Amino acid sequence: MTAPHTTHSSVTSETRRTAHTRRTRAAVLVALTTLGLGASLGAMPATAATSTATTAAAADTGSARYVYDVANLRTTDPQAAAELKALLAKLPANWRQRQAAQLAKAGIHESPMQAAVVRYLKGETCSPTELDAYVNRLLSGIPMPRLFVLAILGTFSYPTFDALVFGSKDDPRYALTPGTVGKVRGTMAVARDFWDVTSGDIDVLAMRSDMVIDQPRVARLIRFIFGTTPAQANGIAAELIWLIKDTIQLRDGGNPIFSLNAFAFTGEGDVEPFDSISDRIVMGEGMIKALRDTGDIEVGPQMVLSHEFGHHIQFENDAYSGPINAANTRKMELMADAYATYLDAHRRGLNFQAERINAAVEVAHLIGDCAVDDPGHHGTPQQRARAAAWGAALAKKSGNTILPSTKVESLFLAALPGILAG
Repeated sequence: MTAPHTTHSSVTSETRRTAHTRRTRAAVLVALTTLGLGASLGAMPATAATSTATTAAAADTGSARYVYDVANLRTTDPQAAAELKALLAKLPANWRQRQAAQLAKAGIHESPMQAAVVRYLKGETCSPTELDAYVNRLLSGIPMPRLFVLAILGTFSYPTFDALVFGSKDDPRYALTPGTVGKVRGTMAVARDFWDVTSGDIDVLAMRSDMVIDQPRVARLIRFIFGTTPAQANGIAAELIWLIKDTIQLRDGGNPIFSLNAFAFTGEGDVEPFDSISDRIVMGEGMIKALRDTGDIEVGPQMVLSHEFGHHIQFENDAYSGPINAANTRKMELMADAYATYLDAHRRGLNFQAERINAAVEVAHLIGDCAVDDPGHHGTPQQRARAAAWGAALAKKSGNTILPSTKVESLFLAALPGILAG
């Protein structure tokens, strides 16, 4: 649920897509203010010096006084500094440049989970939604040194990047989460018939937190992102996995924070390997769990899927333009919220009635953020709720008529100043 802030049955694409210019991006639905991490598996490396008990005890006993500067690889915490030094010794000297170049080539950014952990380490706060409170519970007690070291290598984005680059509808590791398959597939089927854009080529997949306990997959991703040798990648993967496994609160891969995300992606017209990746919507296992745990599971998966489909409408209509900044990202995310509830509330769409419409608007509010200057800003909770309410009202006003997607876009853009101002 964000825009970098990470699929279903695939059908052959129509030729109209081949005329599109390069517009690769992952549009993800969630951009939270504070987020944490996941878990893992692997042998204890010789460089590791901290036991589980020590790690857990260190969580809230003075680490707040230290500096954790992810952007500049700087910390005053001796434990974090030692663990970071051990990891960096396994990386090529130019690993950051390689990482930046690879992600820029893909046109993607860190996941909202990764960005949220960085904000958390800096002590930034926001007026919390219920989802913020849920995420804070997931983070509770996780030692700051571990958050810092894992954030340095972008670990919180790994399930997102893995599903983006390597996910396949034929691989059971990317199968949809049981219990929500019907809602997700049903919503996708309705969306395909409802909207006037090419959508038969979109895969619907899942990503799971336990990707981070799969050493071959972690090593594969490290090679892809950082351009390491196989031996370097295996060593880094083993150490990352041990660091996570050594941290009780990360639950050996059971903490949903790694996959608390959803995204849409298109690589049409891009360069290898991204031009060969199928168009996709990826639903995070952690996002589904968060919706269940916050009481939003009834309409949440449908709202999330409808929102991500909204990004594919934008891809098809070449709606993305201008620089990647907070204002443009927010505009596209709020538009996707409006597309979502237009589908959800329309008589010929999902036909939500008042109670379910209100619940869908609440889901939009739930996933707002306060990082108003961040390039991945998706809109405040209030703005997202207003955009969703606007889309639902337009749907009810439309009666049996389904407006062209470009018409919904133009009406939304005219309404946007009011949605922003409230």
